[in-house]
Amino acid sequence: MRAYSRQALMVAAVMVTLAVLSGAFAQAGLAAADAAAFLGGWTLGLDSPQGAVSMDLTIKDEGGKVTGTISAEPMVPGVAKITDITKSGTNLVLKYMLEVQGMQIPTAITLTPDGDKWKANFDFADGQFTTAGTAVKKP
Repeated sequence: MRAYSRQALMVAAVMVTLAVLSGAFAQAGLAAADAAAFLGGWTLGLDSPQGAVSMDLTIKDEGGKVTGTISAEPMVPGVAKITDITKSGTNLVLKYMLEVQGMQIPTAITLTPDGDKWKANFDFADGQFTTAGTAVKKP
């Protein structure tokens, strides 16, 4: 039996881990058919320490996959691309980096169907600030 150095085993473990992670990131995004009820334009609302905030959310089918963008002008200038869209039960979970005054803040929004007035739950900075809001689909 051949003896391997601790360093060689460590390098092999790192390479296997990177291969597994790259395969996970290469997986296809959420299929548009699985998120049909969420496709379209939305107005999200929440109350923050700075007052009421209104956000424009767009969820689209691009080549059979779900994509999205969000903006909160004038409070947060520009449009952010949603980088991770998944389903959790009947909920749609949207993750992106919110840029505020040069800081990158990980943000997750969970849209929950609830009759005519859907719910939007916001998670900023990995749980540092969470709040409930509303989601209204645009006509």
